[in-house]
Amino acid sequence: MQRQILFKCPRTGMNVQHRFDDERPERAGPADSYVPVRCPACMSLHFVNSDTGKLLNERSGQSVATSRSA
Repeated sequence: MQRQILFKCPRTGMNVQHRFDDERPERAGPADSYVPVRCPACMSLHFVNSDTGKLLNERSGQSVATSRSA
């Protein structure tokens, strides 16, 4: 069975869909577990909560701005 999540790419600001293969019949993992996801919008690796779809750096629904050097 597959599940879909939607997250916002912190680099491009685009909404991104990702599908997880839910191999576990019962979801006994910790609620704050994050999995690496290759983002099709920026081709970077983001850590996404597999239950909520929130990124590792998101706090209370807000994305944390990251500084990028030129």
